Amino acid sequence: MTPRERILAALNMEQPDRVPFADYFDDAIKPLLVGHPVDDEVAFAKEIGMDAIYLTDYQTPVFCRDEHGNVPDFGLQHGADGGGVHFLGEGLVKNESDLLKMKLPDPNDDAFYDPAKRFVDRYGKDDVALYAYLRPFGLFNVIFSMPMMDFATALHRDRPLLEKMMDMFTEWNAVVIDRLQKIGGLDFFMTPNDMAFKTGPLISPDSLREFFLPRMKKVADQIKIPWAFHSDGDLTKVMDDLLTLGMNAVNPIETGCMDLKEAKEKWGDKVCIWGNVDLHHVLTRGTVEETVAEVIRCMKEGAKGGGYICASSNSITNYCKVENVKAMLDAVKKYGTYPISNFE
Repeated sequence: MTPRERILAALNMEQPDRVPFADYFDDAIKPLLVGHPVDDEVAFAKEIGMDAIYLTDYQTPVFCRDEHGNVPDFGLQHGADGGGVHFLGEGLVKNESDLLKMKLPDPNDDAFYDPAKRFVDRYGKDDVALYAYLRPFGLFNVIFSMPMMDFATALHRDRPLLEKMMDMFTEWNAVVIDRLQKIGGLDFFMTPNDMAFKTGPLISPDSLREFFLPRMKKVADQIKIPWAFHSDGDLTKVMDDLLTLGMNAVNPIETGCMDLKEAKEKWGDKVCIWGNVDLHHVLTRGTVEETVAEVIRCMKEGAKGGGYICASSNSITNYCKVENVKAMLDAVKKYGTYPISNFE
């Protein structure tokens, strides 16, 4: 199978020829993995054995100060350049008058979609899957565009403010999603929407169901191509609710707070499971031997029958051990061929 076919098979809950691998890589670690500068994403993907490449230009801004106390021109974006802002500072929205600070790019400006057109034109003829990172559901953006205590207070005392913020984000994303799909060439979307601590959701399940989920569903219904939902932390208490959005995959099943075997047993017949290779110890502080054992564990617990994409439990950060990342990539190739039954 081609890398694109492999990814799409997994997203469709089918069993490909081998377990696909796809992950987000900090730019700083890419040349360390291949021994030379990286200026072609498909070439990099093929060299390391990755089945999909991504575009990050359309992540909805978060309106807050950066780690230095400054306010970025168009809100906080996590771009693909490996630089940017690494820590979310204080949100800018405390009351309704602050909504004027939420200046989103014009989603009807044709030039806004030039990066997507260039991405598809450059890489669309290759056989890797292409996807775009979006942040379309508003929940993450609302939470981090407000000081956290103000958000918690507004959740109980000022729902109209949260409703206006959610509507701004969801309406903007509905247009962006429609325009990106009309361009064509993208195989799927990844939708980062961090909404959980390691101990559970940032908001109560009742608040999610009552207030946020219906608005998130309006955006999800606009997505006509396969898509994956991303959130770090423990989603167990709200997973069944989130699955009503209709995603094809859930990522990254964070190690230490979610159990891959349990996730596969509970939800593996409904959605592709994507991730779970431990970042916090194995890839960053562990040994090569621990890394190989970790990949084998993920294959045993998540890969049988298909519907699994191998990846880290967050992303491949610039502080991962290079030798461990290489060991992970080699182990996926060695142990990921179907049928998955023997790891001796």
